[in-house]
Amino acid sequence: MKSTPILSLHQELGAEIGSFAGWRSPLWFSTVRAEHNAVRTAAGIFDISHMTRIMVRGPGATSLLKKTLTYNVDVLKEGRMKYCLMLNRDAGIIDDLTVYRVAGDIYLIVSNAATRERVLQWLEEQGGGAGLDDVTESSALLAIQGPSSPSYVSRWLGDDVGDMKWFSGRVSRLDDCPIIITRSGYTGGDGYELCLLCGGGERFAKVFTDFLSMGVKPCGLACRDILRLEAGFPLYGQDMDENVSPIEARLTWAVRLENEAFIGREAFLSRMERGPSKLLVGLEMDEPGIPRPGYRVLDYSGVELGRITSGGHSYYLEKGIALGYVSTQYAVDGAMVQVDLRGKLRRARVRLEPFIKLNIPKP
Repeated sequence: MKSTPILSLHQELGAEIGSFAGWRSPLWFSTVRAEHNAVRTAAGIFDISHMTRIMVRGPGATSLLKKTLTYNVDVLKEGRMKYCLMLNRDAGIIDDLTVYRVAGDIYLIVSNAATRERVLQWLEEQGGGAGLDDVTESSALLAIQGPSSPSYVSRWLGDDVGDMKWFSGRVSRLDDCPIIITRSGYTGGDGYELCLLCGGGERFAKVFTDFLSMGVKPCGLACRDILRLEAGFPLYGQDMDENVSPIEARLTWAVRLENEAFIGREAFLSRMERGPSKLLVGLEMDEPGIPRPGYRVLDYSGVELGRITSGGHSYYLEKGIALGYVSTQYAVDGAMVQVDLRGKLRRARVRLEPFIKLNIPKP
């Protein structure tokens, strides 16, 4: 079991520590509701150092990423980030990730903790002469999220970041520590992610406490899970895996067919032609109850349509919400279904858009 580099600080702050994808990380510091409300109304800071960070560099970097990602990195400008997928040869999703072009043939990939070895292995197998540097355990990743985050990050950095576009970034320094700052996040609202590319837990802890001293609330992964659910963001390993294609997961928008080089392209086109038998949708409860992973989704005659993959209570909507797979004929916005909550059938409606929409900068 690995630990985030500032785990001792989280323990000093009284955080509840739990395991996630093989990492000991803070689940919450106060209450999930309080942390959620801080992010939705002001700002919260998350330690997301469990996420995989890989530097890809050298003459073969661009061609390697064109081959292994569904985005055409040829057109990715320096200082810009894109969300895309890594597919296997059958168009199953190896991972969903972001790729940031630092400069020239230097890129930073941020992917999920649970797929770290798989992603590295896949990149190594494809070769191409690119250098791969897994910096996950020699760096830290902090996320400052919420509508007040631009003012807090600007104040901390001593430079205005309020004019940064969504999914843009810049390289800065904290003394001798390089920092990649991107305007991005996993909460559905405005925010920034700071990748500190230098060793030293004390240095990372100081950055975290700098934000706390300004009034930013420390937040854990339980809060982050509810925030991403409200935004309709799927979680790898829970809402999708290598047995699922971008079609079933409704992530076809992240597949850029103008990139003719990516592995899985032909299988993806073949699957598109066949069409899916199920689709990932949102489910909003019309009656009291909290949907949980594994709960059945039924039509009104009692026929099972699918299963919930993620679920919880939305503090923004004050009702249960979920993601799950249903038969394609029910993947219609507003379609009425039932969720089996441990033997009690409760009404829910299908949602194809995020449960909530918040203001974020234009890309």
